[in-house]
Amino acid sequence: MSENTDNNATQASEAKPEAINASCRLPVLFLFFSAAVWVVQASAAGVLGSLKLHVPGFLADCPYLTYGRMQAGVWVAFLFGFAGNAGLGLTLWMLSRLRGMELARPGFVMAGAIMWNVGVTAAMVGITMGDQPGIAGYELPAYASRVLLIGQALIAFSAILTYFSRRHKQLYPSSWYLIASLVAFPWIVGTAHWLLVETPVRGAAQIPVAHWAVTSLQQIWLGTIGLAALIYFIPKITQRELYSRQWAAFGFWLLLILGGWVNLNSGSPLPVWSIKLSQFASMLFVFVLVAVGWNLCQTVKGVPLIGSEDLTLKFMGVSLASWLVVALYTVGNSMAEWNGLLQFTYAGTAMRQLFAWGFFAMAMFGAIYYVAPRLFGGEVDWACSGTYKWVFYLTAVGAAVVGLAGLGLSYGHGDALTNVETLEVSKKALMPMRIAFMGELAFLGASLIFLCSMACLLFRNCCGECSPMSLIRQCCPAKVEGGAE
Repeated sequence: MSENTDNNATQASEAKPEAINASCRLPVLFLFFSAAVWVVQASAAGVLGSLKLHVPGFLADCPYLTYGRMQAGVWVAFLFGFAGNAGLGLTLWMLSRLRGMELARPGFVMAGAIMWNVGVTAAMVGITMGDQPGIAGYELPAYASRVLLIGQALIAFSAILTYFSRRHKQLYPSSWYLIASLVAFPWIVGTAHWLLVETPVRGAAQIPVAHWAVTSLQQIWLGTIGLAALIYFIPKITQRELYSRQWAAFGFWLLLILGGWVNLNSGSPLPVWSIKLSQFASMLFVFVLVAVGWNLCQTVKGVPLIGSEDLTLKFMGVSLASWLVVALYTVGNSMAEWNGLLQFTYAGTAMRQLFAWGFFAMAMFGAIYYVAPRLFGGEVDWACSGTYKWVFYLTAVGAAVVGLAGLGLSYGHGDALTNVETLEVSKKALMPMRIAFMGELAFLGASLIFLCSMACLLFRNCCGECSPMSLIRQCCPAKVEGGAE
């Protein structure tokens, strides 16, 4: 009896932060660096694809770099390459810290991370070769989705073991979102794989299934990870308690219920009742907007986020603002006139990019800025801390440019479509995309700086005095003194 009690007490004892960071170091840093590599590829492919749109003759003789394949590759590289690696790495670290336990079975995480990146690579190669299901927003070949599911299962196994290692500790709201993201991914991808790729449903039934899968991946999978970061880091850095657990729970459950059914276009070739149901879900999304937005705004009341001295808070401030804008757009889609005016314009693409870069990428960049140095222990800081702020500036500017181009100029495009003015339609359709191209260039610059910063951090702390940064610092004084010895 006493032996069992001692075992339970040992199991429930909280691990020290240094031990938690040490257990997470290798797998989480591998996931973060993989995310940095993929985000560069996603942003570079996005710039190249947009350039081909504006200059159709550019690389026109290369069948592997058509506009359709490039755009499919951009979303796969961002969604599964960057978002998957960064989100899974952050999930593991946050669950370990929130539960106060070391990461369980890190070897499974490494195996899963390697499988995950093999799956993303297979998807990118398949898309380049033309092997894709042809569903906008869900371009995963069948073999790639199977590998991704296996990799995510291995990582989720470690996360679930870590989660259940302490049963008596009260769950912080971020834990709800993280566990939901681990469950949501196999549910969404498995359903989409079965109903759209393996044994496709017939005819028009593919439209609502594809819409549910694509919207769920964005609103539920990415949304839960991004909001978990906001709910964790904003109170932690401001040293305040979350304003209300009740508001957090209310917003959490409504997001899971409504997230996959919003934003269906009013002109879709579907029964009227299904379109009205989506508009009703979009209207109810206002409660998610109020629950999450009000809760976090009350938490930081009187404390500036974007104007803060802390760089992580700056990232989280822009991330929260972007999420609120996209949520407002979602609520606006409940109005048939609004939805009908903008459904064939650049607005939908712009809001997807604002969600991906303005909300999710900003949250991940800020979280990685906070987490990555702590994984090495001690007083480790970023090797290029002065340049990391440019990741914030460039991403924020890019998100603002894309968002303003999508909302501000797409209204004129939609109005021209309504009036069937052919010449005006072509002019007003191209203008927001040309302006948004400048935002995509900013995303590429931010991605390159982020990758270089991650590489500098790893070289300095893993290679010691043999790292390139240390050798450069040693050579500079020698050059001033008249040469190296």
